[in-house]
Amino acid sequence: MTHNRLIKNAAKNAVYIAVVICVTLAVWAIAAAAIGSELVLPDVGETFKELGRMLKRRAFYSALGGTLIRSAIGYAVSVALAFLLFYLSSAFKTAEGLIRPVVSLLRTLPTMAVSLILVIWAGANAAPAILGVLVIAPSVYSSLMASTASVPKELTEVARLCGAGKTKTFWYVTLPTAAAELPETLSSALSFTVKIVIAAEILSQTSKSLGILMAQAQTYYMTATLIALVAAAVVVSVVLEYVLRGVLRLALVRFSDR
Repeated sequence: MTHNRLIKNAAKNAVYIAVVICVTLAVWAIAAAAIGSELVLPDVGETFKELGRMLKRRAFYSALGGTLIRSAIGYAVSVALAFLLFYLSSAFKTAEGLIRPVVSLLRTLPTMAVSLILVIWAGANAAPAILGVLVIAPSVYSSLMASTASVPKELTEVARLCGAGKTKTFWYVTLPTAAAELPETLSSALSFTVKIVIAAEILSQTSKSLGILMAQAQTYYMTATLIALVAAAVVVSVVLEYVLRGVLRLALVRFSDR
């Protein structure tokens, strides 16, 4: 995949996003006019005014910063843990047999219930980041394992017969096979981490977070403020996802061309 093709794909995605936004705003305006209640569904103009007022408040940026820090910590630990487990599973069959059941168990845990338990164990500030790790790490690990399922066993055996140890075989055979899927896997995981962290913040009542602002807006029926906060969270998540995807595609373009 060339750089020109990457640029064309980015432009095409931007057009799709613009179309989706326009359609969403049109449907929103029609629905708000039909309902006729600012408490249930405020009109587009009032919500954007509230968004503008919110962007002028220092408390919003403090909350956004807190959420992004928790998301960054949770994401970094998740990716590091997922790659460690991926390496162990690829290099040692015994390790894979032990890791897979644990990952399957983690993926079946009721997320919100676990969040409440984590508040008791770790506190409201740490719980969202820990929940992010418990949800994202198994997901990234499973995606990495699936992306290398088609690697012929003969190829790894040849590498080892040529003197490559487990680490070199993983680095030069297994990992390049997964490289094509990394931009999508890791960028989607980042935006999903932000969503998980915010949801946990709402339940945990975490101070200096977007989650607590949303919970307060819902408590006092400040619908326009709540929608504005959700919109801000969506925009941040989408921007982070697309930026990371673009950076990874450029960084890994030599693997995609193979």
